[in-house]
Amino acid sequence: MELFLGIDIGTTHMKVCAVRPDGSVCHTVLRDQSVRELPGWGRCFRAEELWEKTEDCLKELFSQIDRKQIRAIGITSMAEAGVAVDADGVPLTPVVPWNAGQGGPEEADFPASLRGFSLYRKTGLIWHRKYTINQLLSLKTSRPELFERMDCFLSVSDYLFFRLTGERRTEESLACRTMLYNIFEGQWDSELTAFAGVTGKMPPVGKGSTGWPILKKELASRYGLPDKISVRIGGHDHLCAARAEGLGEGDVLNSMGTSEVYLGFPDRLPELSGLYERGIQLGVFQGRFYWICNMPSSGASVEWLRSFLQAAGGQASYESLMKQERQVPSKVMYLPFVNGGGTHRKKMIPGGLLGLDMTTGPMDAAQGIYEGIACEARVILELIEDAGLHADRLIAAGGGTRNPLLMQAKADMTGRCFILSQQTQATAAGAAMLAAEAVKEPKCPGDFSGEGSRKEADIERKTAAPRKEYGEACLAKYKTYLALTEAAAREGTKERQEFLWN
Repeated sequence: MELFLGIDIGTTHMKVCAVRPDGSVCHTVLRDQSVRELPGWGRCFRAEELWEKTEDCLKELFSQIDRKQIRAIGITSMAEAGVAVDADGVPLTPVVPWNAGQGGPEEADFPASLRGFSLYRKTGLIWHRKYTINQLLSLKTSRPELFERMDCFLSVSDYLFFRLTGERRTEESLACRTMLYNIFEGQWDSELTAFAGVTGKMPPVGKGSTGWPILKKELASRYGLPDKISVRIGGHDHLCAARAEGLGEGDVLNSMGTSEVYLGFPDRLPELSGLYERGIQLGVFQGRFYWICNMPSSGASVEWLRSFLQAAGGQASYESLMKQERQVPSKVMYLPFVNGGGTHRKKMIPGGLLGLDMTTGPMDAAQGIYEGIACEARVILELIEDAGLHADRLIAAGGGTRNPLLMQAKADMTGRCFILSQQTQATAAGAAMLAAEAVKEPKCPGDFSGEGSRKEADIERKTAAPRKEYGEACLAKYKTYLALTEAAAREGTKERQEFLWN
C-alpha cells in the first residue's frame, strides 16, 4: 500500500501523519511547540528547533510504518509566520507567529495608495499588524543590519521545504497571507514589495501539482527512504483542511484550532466593496478564489480558561470542562477577544467574562465561553450571507469537533446544523492529498471536481443540531451579546487598543 506524509506545523502543536490513498490517516506523531518570550520579538519559535522537531517526528513515524511505501510528502502550516534567512539559508531571526502581539508599523505609516480599499483590491486583505509585510517593515526599522543580510523570507512551510529539498519556494495560499501578493495578478506586488524593501527577496510561488522537487538524496539515505520522494508545500493550514473535506460550492468549512475560521469557495466573487466593508478577506488556493473570516480567540479562549483553573489548582483537562452539569444558556456572558478580534471587527474590543457571582462554577464559565464563541460564529455567518455568499452546509473540522459542548453551543446559538468532520487530522491529510497529486493520476480522493461535496454521505456523519427548546433563550442571549459588543466598540479608544494588543 502506498503512503503519503502530511506535516502540519501549527501554533500549538506539530503533527506528522501517514495518510492512505483514500485520504484516511493511519498513524500520527505529535509534539508540543516550544514558544519562548524573546525581548523585542514577543513569543517566538526557533527555526532550527522546528526542524529538529520535524526530524524527531519523522523518525518516530518511520518506526511505525513501512517507510518503503512512502511516495510523497506534503507540508502545511500556520500562515503569516516565517523566518528571514541569509544567502546560505541560515536563519537570521526567530519565527514570530501571528499571535505574538509584537509592535510594528500602523496602517497610517503606509502610503495612501496602499491603505484601505486600495490595499484590499490588490491583496484581498484588510490591514492587520499580523501580516508578514509588517514583520519585514519592523525588521527593516529596528534591526537594519539583519534586514540587509536577509536574502529571502520563508514562511514556516517554506523553511521546512527548504530543509527537505534545498530549494526556496512558497505556495500561493501562503503568499496570499503576507500582504505582499497581488491575488488578482497572481504575483508578488511590485508596489508593496518595493515599499517593504523586499523586491527580489520573496521566494518563487509554486502553483498546481507539477514541478515540485524531490527529497534530498542525503536525507532519503539517512532515513532509509525510497529514491525520488516528491515534496510539496500544500498551503495554509485551514485551506488544506478544506482540501481534505472536499469543499464544494455553497459549503462552508469551520476549521478550528488556536484560531478559528469560516471559509468557502464561491462560484463567483460578489462586489468587492461589500466584502471589504464586512471584513471578509480573500485569497487564492488551487487556482480558485476563496473567502475567509477569522476568530483568533476560539481555541485560545478554552486554553485561557484552563490556565486559570490550573493556576487555582483545579481540574483543567478538556474532559473536566465537558461535564454535563451546567445551566443552558449560561448566566455568564463571554466576549471572545482574549487573542484579538477578527477582521470583521473594525475596532479592538475588550475580551473577558461578565455576569460572575459567588455561585459561578467552572462549568458555568466553560459554558459561557462556548456560547460566546458561538455568538461570534453567528455574527460571522450573518455577515457572510449579508455579503451575498452562500452558507448552505457547514462542515466543522479540527480539535473543537471533539468538544461536544462547544459544538452544541454553536448549533444552539446559530440555529444551524454543523456536520462534524470524520477526519482525525484534516489539515495534515489535506497536505498529504495535495502531495499525492504530484505523483498520482487520476486525481486523489476529495478533489473539488470529484468527491467534492459528499452530500450523499451526510446522513451517516455525526452532526450538532440546534435544540428547539433552547431557541428563544439563545436568541435573547445573542441579542444581549450584540448590544455588549457594539457598546464596547463605540467606547474603544486608540490607547485602549494599543494596551489590549501589547
